[in-house]
Amino acid sequence: MNAYETIYIVKPSLSEEEITKVTDKIKTLIEKDGGEVLGTESFGKKRLAYEVRKEKRGIYLILHFKAIPATLLELEQTYRLSESIIKYMTVKISEDQIGKMIPVRDEKSFSPRARGGRY
Repeated sequence: MNAYETIYIVKPSLSEEEITKVTDKIKTLIEKDGGEVLGTESFGKKRLAYEVRKEKRGIYLILHFKAIPATLLELEQTYRLSESIIKYMTVKISEDQIGKMIPVRDEKSFSPRARGGRY
């Protein structure tokens, strides 16, 4: 089994119950194939860098887990089909990074143009 970190952004209009329901669905999917959820954390409502699915804000959630690579295909299909999830990303992490969740810095979104740089 490999260690993974998935970050997903849900619609800001969801209630706490609905967010818990989405998270439980993801956890169940991971554990179904023998995976193990190692930790979850919510970073709250943040402004997005750009509009996604007509949303300017989103609730950031992060999840560390161990699973077989085949689980990722099913997990990403669930993300794509879910109406509640507006953006997601899953990356493979090393064993020493498990449990070290880096919070989103602040309310400001990042834009390379705002720094005055030339891109």
